Amino acid sequence: MALRKVFPDGPAVPRHLPTVTGKGEAVLRVARERYAELDPATRPVSEPYDPGQVRMAVALFGFAVLDRIDDRIMTDWSRPAPEFVDGPGE
Repeated sequence: MALRKVFPDGPAVPRHLPTVTGKGEAVLRVARERYAELDPATRPVSEPYDPGQVRMAVALFGFAVLDRIDDRIMTDWSRPAPEFVDGPGE
């Protein structure tokens, strides 16, 4: 976006996501096995996440972890942006 503002008529370079490799998938699988106690699908609801575990849990198991921490996190995230009306006297 910054380059588009500086060079509005210049070529746009599409974002390329990293290639998924077998080695990367294996590392992810091993990490999920190692930290299986963080999986929200198998973790008891009554067992809270330690603040130090949250980042790893979200990285390995996705945003479902945030629902287990506090429902307000995802509610606030998906809240529509307020509409501002510019007009006289405002």
